[in-house]
Amino acid sequence: MSDTPSDGDVSKKKTARTFDLDSLISEARLGAQQRSTIDWTTEIEKAKESNETRLNDLKIKANNAGNTTTSKSKINFDDSDDDEGVGAGSTFHSSSKSINNDTELQSNNELKNDKQDEDDDDFGPSISLATTTDDMSDEDNPNNDEESSDDGPHFPVSHEIDLKQGTKSVSCLTLDPGGLRMITGDFNYEMKMWDFSAMDKNLRSFRTLQPCEAHQLKTIEYSPVGDMILVISGNCQAKVLDREGKQIYECVRGDMYIIDQARTKGHVAMLNSGCWNPKDLNEFMTCSNDGTIRLWSVYKRQQQITVIKTKSEQGKKVSTTACTYHNNHYSGTSNNTNLITAGCDDGSIQIWDRRRPFVNVTFLSRHAHEPNELVTSIKWSYDGINIASRSTDNTIKIWDIRNFKKCLSSRENLPNRFAMTDIAFSPDDRYLITGTSTRKKNDEEKDETNVGKLYFLNRQNLQEDICHLQVSDNASVIRTLWSPKLNQIFCTTSDGIVKIYYDPVRSRNGALSFANREPRKKKENDFFININIINPHALPLYRQDRVRNLSVIRIKQREDPVKSKRPDLPMSGAGHGGRLGAHGSTLSGYIVKNIALQKLPDQKEDPREALLKYAEISESDPYWVAPAYKQTQPKPIFQASTQAKNEGSGNEEEDEILPPWKKQKT
Repeated sequence: MSDTPSDGDVSKKKTARTFDLDSLISEARLGAQQRSTIDWTTEIEKAKESNETRLNDLKIKANNAGNTTTSKSKINFDDSDDDEGVGAGSTFHSSSKSINNDTELQSNNELKNDKQDEDDDDFGPSISLATTTDDMSDEDNPNNDEESSDDGPHFPVSHEIDLKQGTKSVSCLTLDPGGLRMITGDFNYEMKMWDFSAMDKNLRSFRTLQPCEAHQLKTIEYSPVGDMILVISGNCQAKVLDREGKQIYECVRGDMYIIDQARTKGHVAMLNSGCWNPKDLNEFMTCSNDGTIRLWSVYKRQQQITVIKTKSEQGKKVSTTACTYHNNHYSGTSNNTNLITAGCDDGSIQIWDRRRPFVNVTFLSRHAHEPNELVTSIKWSYDGINIASRSTDNTIKIWDIRNFKKCLSSRENLPNRFAMTDIAFSPDDRYLITGTSTRKKNDEEKDETNVGKLYFLNRQNLQEDICHLQVSDNASVIRTLWSPKLNQIFCTTSDGIVKIYYDPVRSRNGALSFANREPRKKKENDFFININIINPHALPLYRQDRVRNLSVIRIKQREDPVKSKRPDLPMSGAGHGGRLGAHGSTLSGYIVKNIALQKLPDQKEDPREALLKYAEISESDPYWVAPAYKQTQPKPIFQASTQAKNEGSGNEEEDEILPPWKKQKT
C-alpha cells in the first residue's frame, strides 16, 4: 500500500488564505513615505543610464546575429541560384525583425510593470504631487541637457473655480473619501451639498439644508466611509445625517444644574468642534465650552461613551476649541494610534492615550501658544510623528510627539481672527497650507497688504516661505483643504465664496469633471404629465374625480354653500351674533370696552323708593317668597321715612330713627 494521501485528503488540508488589511495598508504607506524622501533626479539619471546600456547591449546582439546570418546567406548565395539568394536575404530581414520585436516586447513589459507599480503606490497620499519642473522637462525631452532655472515645487494652483455659498462667512468644508461630493456650511445656518459628477458650468449645488435651524454651523465632516455626516453647530447637541442629509442621530442634552460634568449625559454649553474616529467607523468626538471632550457611538443613544475633562494650570476647567484623532490610516507607526489631541482657549495642547485612564494627560504643552488665545486647529501629519497647530495669536507651530516640550518650528505674522481657521498637510507630507485673515481697516489709510492669502510653508522650516497666493482683496481665508485623492486645494472665505484650485495635468476628477461641462439641453419631450388612473370600481376613499373643464368646476364651487360663502365683513360697532366688536377681539378687551369703561347712569331717585314701587305688585301677585310663608309669616312692618319731620320735632326723635352708627356720640 502506498502512503501517499488521496485527493480527498489533500483537499481537506487546504485552507483559505487570510490577509491582514491593516498591515498591508501600513506597509503601503510606509513605502510611499520612504519613496517620497528619494532624490528622484539622481534616480532618473541612473534609470536613463541603465536603459542606454541595455539598449546598446541589445544592438550589439542584433548586429552579431545579423553578421552571422549574412555570412550564411553569402555562402548559400555563392553555392546556389539567384532564387536561393533571394530566399537567404528574406530570412535575414525576418530574423532582424524578430529581434526588434523581442526588444519592443521587453520594453513594453517593463513600461507596463512600472505603470502597475505607480498605480499600486497611488493608494493614499501621492508622492509625485510636488515634483519639480526639471523632472517633467527631462522626462518629456530626454535629449535636452540644459538645466531649467525653476527648481521649486509645482502646486496645483494654475486654474481656479469660484462657488457661491451665500453672503456670510463659510465656516465648514468637507469632502467625501471618494472625492465625489463636497459639503459647505456658513454663518447663515445653511448647509449646501455639491455633487461633482452631476455639476456643470452653472456651478449649482443639488441640495440646501438647515440642519440646526437658527444655530451657526462650525464643523461638518464626512465619516471615513462616506455614509454619514457629522454636523457641529452653536448648539450643545451634535447631529449625524446620512449621505442624503436626513437626520439619523442626535446627541443627548446634558443637565446644566449638575456641577460634575462627568455625571451628565451630554454637553451643557456651546459646541466648538468634532471629528470621526478613523479606526472605529461608528464613533465620533465633540468638544465644548463646558470644558469636556465626549466620545459618542451611533449605536448608543442614551448618553456618551467617555468624558474627558480639560483643565487649566490652576486645575480649573477650560474650554476646548479643537480636537482630533490620530491619523492611523496613513501612518506607518502603530504606537500613536490611540492618541486623542485637544487644543484649549488658554493656549495649551493636551494629549491623552486611550489605553490609560483619562485622569491625567499623557503629553502636555501648557504654553504652546499665547495665554487666553484660542487654538483654532490641530492636525496630525500623515506619518503620525508631527502635529501642526494654528492659533488666534497669529502663529502656526509644528511639534514632534517624540519631544513634545518644545516646538520644532514656528511662523508668526499670520493674522487669524476666526475660530475655525485651520491648516492642512500636503499629500506628500512635505508642505503645510493655511489661510490668513484681514485686519480691521481704517477709512483713512489703505493697506495693500491687508488681503486674504493662502500660504504654502515648508514642513521642516516654517520660516521658509515657499509661496503665497492672494485669494481675496477684502475677505479672510478660513477653511483650507488639500485633497490627496484629487490633488486639488479647497478654501473658503468670509464673503461666502468657496474657491477650488487645480492643475489640468496633475489633478484628477473633482473640478476637472465639471469645469468644461455644458449644461444639459432640455428636449421637447422633457417634461412630466400627471397621469390620472381611471378605476371605476375603486372604494370611495380612494376614488378620484375626473378632470373636467375649469368652467364646470367653478360652477360647482359656486353652488357649494361653504366654498361660495362671502367672508364676514369687519364689525364697526358692538359685537353681535357671537362675534366681538372691532376693539374687543379678546374677552378682556371686550369687558374693558363694554363694561368697565361704560358710564353709569345718573341715579336721581332713592334706592329705597326704587324698591318700594314694586311693593304693590308683590302684594297683589306674590310669586317668590310670599306664597311659601303666607300662613306663618307675620305682617311686615317697614321703617318710616328718614326725611326731616316737622319743624317742631327735636333732635332726640331723629336720633331714635337714625341707625346706631349714625347717631351722634355724646
